Amino acid sequence: MRRTAAHTLVAVAVIPLTATGSENTLKEETIVTASFIGANSASAAPIHVVDGEQIAQAGAQSLGEHIDALLGVSTADFGAVVGQPIVRGMGGTRVRVLNNGTVVRDVSSLGPDHPIDASLSHIQQIEVVRGPSALMYSNGAVGGIVNIVDGTIPMTDLEGFSGSLGAESQSVNDGEVVDFAVRGNVGGLNITYSFQDVDMANYEIPDNAVLGGQSDDDHEEDHEEEHGDEHGETGTLTNSDTETTSHRFGLSTAGDWGYVGVSYNDLSNTYGIPFHGDDHGAHEEGGHDEHEGEYE
Repeated sequence: MRRTAAHTLVAVAVIPLTATGSENTLKEETIVTASFIGANSASAAPIHVVDGEQIAQAGAQSLGEHIDALLGVSTADFGAVVGQPIVRGMGGTRVRVLNNGTVVRDVSSLGPDHPIDASLSHIQQIEVVRGPSALMYSNGAVGGIVNIVDGTIPMTDLEGFSGSLGAESQSVNDGEVVDFAVRGNVGGLNITYSFQDVDMANYEIPDNAVLGGQSDDDHEEDHEEEHGDEHGETGTLTNSDTETTSHRFGLSTAGDWGYVGVSYNDLSNTYGIPFHGDDHGAHEEGGHDEHEGEYE
């Protein structure tokens, strides 16, 4: 009985050792391809990244205009400043706009004629995620997300000082844009600052280029009598002017343990919405429409 028990214990001890040895010898590299045809089309990728240099070269535009050329992305155009992104036909609260990964909470969600409170001056890049995959980054963003990365809080120590100065001029509206930025490290503290000032008057248009009120003959005659000076003689598009001033300041310190920083952003917008409102018969004392749609 004792010999039988001894043989049984040896057999039980050898079995797991043998199984473990065979498992190690079967390990091989396995390549898994998700695509059905073994190739991935760039047009099917739901993520776009627009470089900050490309944004700077495009000039002063709204967020929607900057990314309007991307696949599946368009803009709700309400003038030079207001242009909310439309992703795969969805906009409003179904498309979230983020700044450095944080949701931008402003009044733009109340209507498409409000601008997005985010400065596009001297930014690092704009990231666009289309479709429901955006739910990984923000709740409720079934259409997609647009993330503006400005690099105001450096995550690594900066080396030396660097800066940039830019200017832009637009003849169609006597527009002027001035911006500059500086980045550097002082005593182990990273400092960033950027400034932009945009001043654009009403757009100039050829005489009689804008025709309005053609629903019927009577209304057309009335419209020409009441607004002939606005569209025929002045040659400007009312409520297309804008003034924008932005300041962005950041401090950070970094090390092997990580980084910590703070930032401050101040943005002021005064803008008009062309042809805003349906009541063209209401006038204010200055000769403009009461529904100018200017906000600050």
